[in-house]
Amino acid sequence: RHLEAMDANSFFSNASADFNVHHYRCIWKLDPGVRYIEGQVSAGFIITSSTQSVSFDLTDSMRVDSILYHKQQIGFNRPGNHSLKINFPTVLAVGTRDSVEIFYKGVPPNTSGFGTYISTVHAGVPVTWTLSEPYGSMEWWPCKNGLNDKADSLEIIITTPDAYTSSTNGILQSEQVNNGFRTTYWKHRYPIATYLVAIAATNYTILTDTVQLGNTVMPLVQYAYPDSAVSFKNAAALTARTLRLFHETFGEYPFIKEKYGHTQFSWGGGMEHQTNSFMYNVSENLVVHEAAHQWFGDKVTCGSWKDIWLNEGFAVF
Repeated sequence: RHLEAMDANSFFSNASADFNVHHYRCIWKLDPGVRYIEGQVSAGFIITSSTQSVSFDLTDSMRVDSILYHKQQIGFNRPGNHSLKINFPTVLAVGTRDSVEIFYKGVPPNTSGFGTYISTVHAGVPVTWTLSEPYGSMEWWPCKNGLNDKADSLEIIITTPDAYTSSTNGILQSEQVNNGFRTTYWKHRYPIATYLVAIAATNYTILTDTVQLGNTVMPLVQYAYPDSAVSFKNAAALTARTLRLFHETFGEYPFIKEKYGHTQFSWGGGMEHQTNSFMYNVSENLVVHEAAHQWFGDKVTCGSWKDIWLNEGFAVF
């Protein structure tokens, strides 16, 4: 029974199996000083069996305001099992490529995993961060919460009060400050499981460096609390050395066209969010462990949570 509960296809995901997601575009507005998120998630998908509805995972405590399909509002249901059932006006045939846009908001419940969606403080300054392993993604955004449907690509747009800086997966495309708010726009163009999508925001100090992996010079970017900036800056050389070793030993760094980096958070450990590990500190053991997960866990993801020992075994070794 315990192993069944750990399975990715257990009751922790009620998303329907009649579609595969290929792209998420997530627009999030948040204030690190307030435990609340407002979101607009567009999901592009391919229909795998003829249907007139699809279901995403989303905790019941999140309020869905509307669903747009071809720029028109369509109906939806909240069955009461932490899912969102979206009803199309016509039957969608197998192979149909389509998308929906979900508008929602609310207070994430923080009821699973290691914290899921945290609003706290560091040195008296508000900070928000997420850690969705294993099942927490559905507690703060609508998605397919299992391990068996990686999106091919991801866009993330985060708006916060301008005193704060955001960090997430992929490469920063642009940053704008208007009317007291800062908006950052990110792209990630590799397959990614939902539990590896993460965001953070506070008064980060941004530290930029590079690492040469074979013939590629890749950005190494770190987001540190101001009082930890020196230790994170000093860890850049260790991180680069680790990436070179793994690149030469395990094969090419899986996300070599983008970046690797660290974002400091307040949970007592680390989490291998794709291209951007969230770190309590930058001790050698933690840096090496989370970097290893970019290969074992992120690029190669276990098919079920009862096989998590594979991810952790490689990283510990």
